[in-house]
Amino acid sequence: MKIFIILLALFPVFSHSQVEGVRDIIKDPSVSKRCKSLILERDEKIRTQQKINSLILRNKKLLKRAHSNQVTATKRLEITRTSLENNLRLTKYRIKAMEENIVRKGCPGISI
Repeated sequence: MKIFIILLALFPVFSHSQVEGVRDIIKDPSVSKRCKSLILERDEKIRTQQKINSLILRNKKLLKRAHSNQVTATKRLEITRTSLENNLRLTKYRIKAMEENIVRKGCPGISI
């Protein structure tokens, strides 16, 4: 509101809609900080997702290399793979929820 009054005082030729457009250009710093923190959280989850994907690939390679007489190792690798796949699924759900949250919070100029 202060910006609106200052602009009207400085430039009385501006109409109300032009001043509203100028107000839209000026961003609230608290909004940008909130958006930055949401984006950083999302990026961290994406990095976690990539790490889990690489661990699943490593696990699959180890399962291929395991000999048929290594029963205990094979079972542990299968259990680990199942756990990693569950974590990956949860991480994907969390990323999707974060993206929806970012859109709902109204962070401008963010491409997801």
